[in-house]
This record gives sequence, structure tokens and C-alpha cells, in this order.
Amino acid sequence: MARPARIKRSARKRELEKAAAAVVLPESCDVCVVGGGAAGLVAAIAAAEADARVVVVERELECGRTILATGGGRCNFANRQLSPERYNNPEFVHAVCGESWLDDILEFFAASGLAWTEEEERLYPTSMQAASVREVLLARAQRAGVILACGRTAQALELLACEDSSPKEARWELQLDSELLGKATIRSHCVILASGGKACPSGHDLASSEALPVLCPLAADGLPFSQLDGRRARVAASLMRNGHCVASERGELLFRDYGVSGIVVFDLSRFAQAGDTLVLDLVPDVSAEQLEKLCQAAGSAAGIVDPIIAEVLWGNARQNSFGEERLSFDAQTLASQMKALSCTVRSRYETEHAQVMRGGLVTASFDPESLMARSRPGLFACGEALDIDGACGGFNLAWAWKSGLVAGNNAAQMCLSKAMV
Repeated sequence: MARPARIKRSARKRELEKAAAAVVLPESCDVCVVGGGAAGLVAAIAAAEADARVVVVERELECGRTILATGGGRCNFANRQLSPERYNNPEFVHAVCGESWLDDILEFFAASGLAWTEEEERLYPTSMQAASVREVLLARAQRAGVILACGRTAQALELLACEDSSPKEARWELQLDSELLGKATIRSHCVILASGGKACPSGHDLASSEALPVLCPLAADGLPFSQLDGRRARVAASLMRNGHCVASERGELLFRDYGVSGIVVFDLSRFAQAGDTLVLDLVPDVSAEQLEKLCQAAGSAAGIVDPIIAEVLWGNARQNSFGEERLSFDAQTLASQMKALSCTVRSRYETEHAQVMRGGLVTASFDPESLMARSRPGLFACGEALDIDGACGGFNLAWAWKSGLVAGNNAAQMCLSKAMV
């Protein structure tokens, strides 16, 4: 007998399939957006509100589904401290986003009807539900007249021959396929690629960097991780390679039986390679000299770090294996170990659940002012379609929103300028 939850999921799927089949796909449009995630929805809204006829092609049965998983289901949609330096290509990000980056994002969401709150400079919807962000985007897209063509996969993209090769005359044909609806084609003046990795259609002939999952845990060796599993510590973490610091972060770390996790580790995973040394300062706000005095007074680290972590790593440092008082207790060594606990990175872990995929279309191929491909008039890209990724804390969604606005506005402008000719 099927469980009620499975029945609900099955019924929901049938509803979505019926809704997808009911969408009439036009033969042509002004702007076709490939990907109905965060960046794609914002790009579609921006283009449609500028009077372009817009179709979003989404392979899932509903748009914005990936938004629901962000921020642990709460959607940390931006950060008060947005900075290009938090991304892998800061020069390009700065050129795209400009100086009023956060203001532009907040103005967009205020106009969408979203209220937000702040936790340690991270911005969340006041409902603390990612569904709130998704719902206001879907409602705004519907009001703008965007056609959401779900359940359709964009397979191939072709630039059609034009008598006039100027950007105003660009013509694109997108080939679609669907298990539910079969094959179809749609033509558009402009195309915005807003889906990353393998979801991008073939035929655009633009260079791509290899997709790599980042913002995920790290598997590591060198510590008794099985005994530390589930324990947490606020640390300063440094990733070392050949004696040099590759990256450093501060925050909460979670020990797991395979290695380490937590936001601080997720951010370091963007730079980590097998063989790197991860050095942890378990008490970053206390000096080594202070730690030594505290260890000497307590005879252990139990009053300084999680007592279970202290017991697993050092036991009772004042007693020997027979429970007898040690003749010499080395508080200095214990303090130094707390300041520089180390392990060796083996690999990224649980990559199937990574929050972001690094890689995508090479940014050098795109004009940062418009996000249009330099060699393909009428072809734009935004969000994860481009090789841009950022740290945890709302940075990746902020890039999705802003790049979507830039691509959508410029695609619409190109279509409107052609219409006036």
C-alpha cells in the first residue's frame, strides 16, 4: 500500500504535468530564457517588464525549484557585505555589478513584494521560508506576461542565417525535447542562457570551463574523525599548500566521521585540492600565552574547547594511562596544538549535494556591461551558466539576481531597438 506522502507526490507530479502540457509554446518570441532558476526568472521578468515577449524553457516541471533548497530552506538571498573579492573572478563580477549592487537587488525584491530580515549581515525573507522568494518571483513573472514552458529540455541552439549580420537582425532557433510533450522548436531574437553545466544546450560554440562541485564538505585524514563525529567548534581555518596559505576562513566547523563540514569548510572547498593541509585554530580569539595559563590551571583543555573534543584529542593531559599525576605537564604543547590542529585533505565529499557548480561559459567571451557573447550577437548568459561562483552567505544568489537583471534588460533593449528600425 502506497504511503500518503508518496500519493501526494504522485498527485502533485500529475498536476504539474497537466499544467506543463497546457502551456502553448509560441513559434517565436523576443527573448527565450533557457533555465527557470533564480537567474533565469529574474532575467525573464526584467526583459518582459521592458515590453519583450519572453518564454522561459525549464526542464523541471516547475520553475524556481532550486531556490527552495537554498539557505537550508530559508533562502539567504543576499548579504550586506557584497564584494567582488568573494568570487572566483572578481574583476568580471565588479564590471557586471557596479557599485549599487545590493541596492539594485533590494529594490527589485521590494517591488516584488518581499519583506526581509537580517542575521549577521545575511538577508532572509521575514518568513524564513525560501518558498516566499520563489512565490513572489513566479507571481511577478506571471504579471509581466512571461510564458513558463516547463518540462522541456533545451537540446540544441542554432544561429540562423540572416541577410543583415548586425546584432539587430540576430535570429536563434532552439530545439526542445520532452518525454511528456515530444520535440518542438522555438525561434527568438535573443537567447539568455541561465542554466549551468550540462543543462546548457549545444551549438553555442563558446568555450566552457570544466564543471566542478564546490561549497561542500571535505574528506580528510590525520585525526580521529569517527570519534569526533557530530562535534562543533568555532575556528579559524587555513588551507595550506606547499607551505603557503591558499585560503582562510573563520566560522563554525562540524567534525564528521569522514572529515569536516560546516560553512567555513564549504567556503574553503572552493580552493581545496587533495593533499592540502587544513590547519585549525580551535580558539582563535585567545592567544597561545593565555591558553597555556588556562591549560596549566585546569590540567586539560576541557574548560576551553568542547570537553568531548578535548577528551578525544588529548585525554586527561595531566594524568598518565594509570590515572596517576604526570610528573611534568606540558601546558605549552597542549596550547600550541589547540592553535594549530591539522589534517590532510583527501577530496571534496558529498559532491552530489554541493550547493554550487564551479565552471560554465568562460567570462572572457562575454561583454560584462551587457552579458552578451562577444562573438554571438543576441546570445546572453547569466547566473551559473557563467564561470562565476562565490562564498556561502547569499553571494551566489546575489550574483544570480544581478546578472539576471543585466542580461534581461540588455536582451530586451536589443529586441526593442530592432523593432524601431
